[in-house]
Amino acid sequence: MYVKIETSRLDYFRKKQQHIRSELYQGIVDTITLGETNASNVGKRIILPSSFLGDPRDMRKRYMEAMALVQRYGKPDIFLTMTCNPNWKEITNELHLHEESQNRPDLVARVFRAKLEELKDQLFKRKIFGQVSAYVYVIEHQKRGLPHAHFLIILQKDWKVYAPESFDEIVSAEIPDKNTNLHLHNAVVKHMMHEPCGVLNPTNVCMKKNGCCKSNYPKNYASATTVGNDCFPIYRRSNNGVTVKVRGQNLDNRWVVPYNPYLLATFDCHINVEICSTIKAVKYLYKYIYKGHDRVAFNLISEQNNQQVDEIQQFQSTRWIAPPEAMSRIYGFIINEMYPAVYSLHLHLEDQHPVTFRANDDIINVVNLDRSRKSMLTEFFALNRVDENAKRLLYKEFPEYYVWNQQNKDWTPRKKKTVIGRIVTANPFEGERYYLRILLSHVRGPLSFDDLRTVDGVVAPTFREAATMHGLLQRDSSLEDCLQEASLYQVPSSLRRLFATILVYCNPTNPRELWERFEQDMSANFKPTEDSISNVRTQVLRSISFTIESMGKDINSYHLLDDDICFDEEEFQSREIDDELAVEILEEDIAASQFLNSEQQHVYNAVLEKVFANQNAAFFVDGPGGTGKTFLYRALLATVRSRKLVALATASSGVAASILPGGRTAHSRFKLPLDTDERNTCCVSKQSALANLLRAAKLIIWDEAPMTRKQHIEALDKMLRDINDSDVTFGAKVVVFGGDFRQVLPVVRKGTRQQQVNSSLVYSYLWPTLTKFRLTENMRARLDPIFSDYVLEVGNGMPPNTVDETIRIPNRMLIPYYDDNTSLDHLIEDVFHNIHEYSMNISTMMNRAILTPKNSYVDEINALLIHRLPGEIQRYYSFDETIDASKQSVMEDFLNTLTPNGLPPHELLLKKNCPIMLLRNINPSEGLCNGTRLICRAFDQNVIDAEIAVGHHIGKRVFIPRIPFLLNVDENSGFPFKRTQFPIRLSFAMTINKSQGQTLDCVGIYLPQPVFSHGQLYVALSRAKTSSAVRILIRPVSTEQREKNCTKNIVFIELLTLSCLN
Repeated sequence: MYVKIETSRLDYFRKKQQHIRSELYQGIVDTITLGETNASNVGKRIILPSSFLGDPRDMRKRYMEAMALVQRYGKPDIFLTMTCNPNWKEITNELHLHEESQNRPDLVARVFRAKLEELKDQLFKRKIFGQVSAYVYVIEHQKRGLPHAHFLIILQKDWKVYAPESFDEIVSAEIPDKNTNLHLHNAVVKHMMHEPCGVLNPTNVCMKKNGCCKSNYPKNYASATTVGNDCFPIYRRSNNGVTVKVRGQNLDNRWVVPYNPYLLATFDCHINVEICSTIKAVKYLYKYIYKGHDRVAFNLISEQNNQQVDEIQQFQSTRWIAPPEAMSRIYGFIINEMYPAVYSLHLHLEDQHPVTFRANDDIINVVNLDRSRKSMLTEFFALNRVDENAKRLLYKEFPEYYVWNQQNKDWTPRKKKTVIGRIVTANPFEGERYYLRILLSHVRGPLSFDDLRTVDGVVAPTFREAATMHGLLQRDSSLEDCLQEASLYQVPSSLRRLFATILVYCNPTNPRELWERFEQDMSANFKPTEDSISNVRTQVLRSISFTIESMGKDINSYHLLDDDICFDEEEFQSREIDDELAVEILEEDIAASQFLNSEQQHVYNAVLEKVFANQNAAFFVDGPGGTGKTFLYRALLATVRSRKLVALATASSGVAASILPGGRTAHSRFKLPLDTDERNTCCVSKQSALANLLRAAKLIIWDEAPMTRKQHIEALDKMLRDINDSDVTFGAKVVVFGGDFRQVLPVVRKGTRQQQVNSSLVYSYLWPTLTKFRLTENMRARLDPIFSDYVLEVGNGMPPNTVDETIRIPNRMLIPYYDDNTSLDHLIEDVFHNIHEYSMNISTMMNRAILTPKNSYVDEINALLIHRLPGEIQRYYSFDETIDASKQSVMEDFLNTLTPNGLPPHELLLKKNCPIMLLRNINPSEGLCNGTRLICRAFDQNVIDAEIAVGHHIGKRVFIPRIPFLLNVDENSGFPFKRTQFPIRLSFAMTINKSQGQTLDCVGIYLPQPVFSHGQLYVALSRAKTSSAVRILIRPVSTEQREKNCTKNIVFIELLTLSCLN
C-alpha cells in the first residue's frame, strides 16, 4: 500500500522537473555536489528534490542543519539509541492466539511511537539529564523490521558533562546487583548484554573477517571511567566476578552495552546511552544518523556516458521498505525531528532570485509586481535600512529575531519559538555566489548588494574583491602586502626577520620576486660603500641567511643568491658561537653567586668544578617553585659566559626559556625529533654550525626537563656522543637538568597513566647516571610560609589534604559558586579589577592571569576580557581550507567554529595593548618561541606589530605575519584541514600547562571541570607567591558537591617515589 503512495508522489516530482531545477539552480536549496557542476548534464538529470523525505538530498540537508546546531550550541553531549521491544505488554496484549508481533506492523509502529513520545517527555520535559539546548532524533528502520530511534542531545552550559566522573551519573556499563535491584538486573541481562562473540562464538553476526567484533567486545575491565585513545569514553567495568548466562555462555561486565539505569528500568527495551566527548565523535554520529535508508543494489555510470541520470529511478530501484516503516509513513508519524528548527536562508546574486508565475500570466506584469522584486535576502537588506536592531545581526542570525512571511514577502519581529538560521551552501566553483555567502556570514547589517561590496568607503567591483578587502579571502599578493605594510614602520632589521619568517613558514611561490621588491627597504640601515651597492646586498643577504639558518633552513633553498655572491664558510660556522658569546651578561647575574644559599652554593660549586676542569658530568637539580632554580641557572650562565666560554640555556617550554638570558626551547636548540621513536636522534649533522656550537659549549642547562619525554633527552645524548666522537654520556659535556617532578609530565596524546609515567626521565637509562641535588629552602616561604607548605603538600599528594585524589581548598582562596556566569564574573573582577588602567601599565597586566585546564575555557575567558579592555577591536579571520576540495562548501562553516589545540581561532579579536601568546617557534634566537607573551602595538591587514613582554628579549619589537597551520586527520576535528592565521591567541587566560615556569603577582584558577593530569593543580597554585594572590573558582561536578569546596588533585605517587621525592 505505502509503495503505491510513494510512487504516486515520485510521479508528481517527475512531472515538475522544470520547477525543481529552478529551485536547485537559483539558490533556494543547497548547491549541488561537486560532481554535478557539469552544465551539459543539467538537462539530462532527473532530480529528486530535498522536499521528498528520506531521499539523499533530504538527508544531506538535514545533516547540514544538524551541523548548524553544533555551530550554534556546541558539540552534542549524549548519544542515545532506543530499539523497539516486540515483547512490550502493549504489543503482546493485543495479539491474537498464535499471532506474532511481526504480523502486526501497525501495532509495532503505533506502540513504538507512543514509547518514543514518552521518552521525549522524560528527556525534554522532565529533563532527567538536565536542561537541553538542542536535540536531533531520527527513526531508522532496518531490513530486520523493528524500528529504533537515534538521539543526539546538546545540554545547556550549566548541565554539560565535562569530567569522566560525571559520566557515571548518566551512564553505567556494569551488571547491577541482583539482590538490591532485581528488576534492573533482569533488564540488563535481557536487553543490554552483547551477544557472545569472538572465541565464544566465532560465527556471530558482529564478527568481521579479521576475527574481531565490529563493536570491539568484550571490552577491557576499567576501575574508573576515562576517555580513551579514540576519543570515546572508556566506562567503568569492575572486575568484581559478577557473571550472567547469555546464550549458554557466562558473561561479565566486559559485555555490557552502556545504558542509563533509570531509562532502562522505565522502558524495558534496549536503550544504549553514550557520552559524546569530542568533535571527532560528533562527525561520526551525525553521519551515522543521517546515512539514509537501507539499500540492496547500486550501479555506476561513467562520466563520459550520455545516459540520463534518473535520481527518482535510482531511489526506487534501491529502496527497501520494512512493514513497520510503511505503517509509520501511512500513519504520518514524524520520522525525524530537530530542536530548535533550522531555517534555510536563500542565497542569490542581485536580480537572480526566482520568480513564480502561471503559464498564462503577462510576463511584463509579473516583472513589475512589487512582490516579484522581493526575496528573503533583498528584504534582509531592506529591514537593515530602517531597523537599528536588525543592523546588529548577521544574515544567518536573522531568523532568531525575525519571521519570514512568505505570503507578504517581508520579515516581521519574532515573538516566540526558538529558531536558528543557516545560509544554504554554495560551492567555490560558483564564483560570485560563493563569495557573496562568505560576506553574508561575516558582515553585519548590510543595506544592499552594493553596500555589501563597500569596504572602508570603497566599492569593490566584485564580491570576491570585497571579501578579500575584508580579510576574508587570502590574496595571491598577501605576502607582498604583508611586507609592504611592515616596511612603512621603517625598521629594516625587523623587516629582514619578517622576510625570513615568510620564506620559512609561508612557502612563497616566487621568493626572488619578493626579495627584489623589498631589497631597498631591508637595506635601509646599511650604508653603501665606495665600491658598489653589491656590498650592501651581500650584507643584507648575509643577515637574512643567518636568520634563516637559525630557523633550521638554508638560504640556498630560496634562490636569492646571485653567482657573484659568496659567503665566507668559516663565518657561517662561527656565527652561532659568536651569537652565544655576545649574549648580554647582567651585573645582577654576575653578583648572584654572592647571594646563593647553602644548597644553591653546593650545586654551583659542583657544576663549575667540572666545567673549569674540562670534566664530563650530568646533574639534575630538583626544587619546587620558589626554591631559586632560575636564580641558580642565571648565576651559572653568567659566571661561565663572563670568562668568554659558551654556555647554552634551554628549557622545555617557551615561557621557561624566555626567562633565561639567551634561552631557547630545547626543541629549537637541539633540533629534537618530532616523534618519539627511540631510534631517532636530533637533526644535527657533524659538519653544521650547530654542531660546532655544541662542541664548543662548556655548559648546557635544560630547565623544566620533567616536562620532556625521555626519548628527547636520550636523543640529545646520542647526538652529543656522535658529534663529539665520544662514548661518554652526553658526549663528555657538562649538562645540568632541572625541574620539579611534581609539575606536569610530558604530553602523551591519549596516553594512559602508566604510559605517561613510562615516558618520564626517571624511566630513562640516563636517570641513574645523573648526580641529583635537591633545593628545599623556599624563598617565597618567607612571604607566606603556611601557603608554601600547603602547595608542597598538594604537589606531594600528602594526606590529610588529599584523599582519593580529592583535596579541600581553603575558603580564603575560593570564589563562591552560584552559577557559571556570575561566579566567573567575580573571578575576573578579582584578578583584573582595574583592567582599564592595566592597558597603560603593561608590567602590571602581564603579571596576572587566569589559569584553567583546557583551551576551550581559555577562549571563553579571553573573549570576555578583550571586550572589557578599552580600545577599538580589530578582527582577523582565518582562511580555512579542507584538504579535500570537494568538501569545502559543506564543511567551511563548521571549520570556522573549531579551535583545535595549538591553532589560533578563526575569528581573532585584538586591541591595542592587549596581551597575546605566540603559538609557534617562529624565531627562537630572537625570543619568538611557542609560549612567548607579547603586547599588541599596531595592526595592519597582513602584519601585526608586537612587543615581547617577558623574558630576556623584553621590549623587542617584532612583526608577526599570517602562517599556515596544517591539522592532521587524527586530531579532534576528525578530518584534515589547513588554517592560515596569525600564530597568536589572547593571553589574559592560559592553560595551566602553558603557565609552567612563570611567577605571577595575581593568579586566578578556573576549574569548570577538575584537573585531568598529574601536577596540574600544583602548577596552578605554585604560580603565586602568597595565598592572598590566589583566587580559585570550582564548578561542582555534581549538585551534591556544591558545599564541599573540593576538587581533584592528581598526583602520580609512583613517579615521585622513583624520583626519590616521596
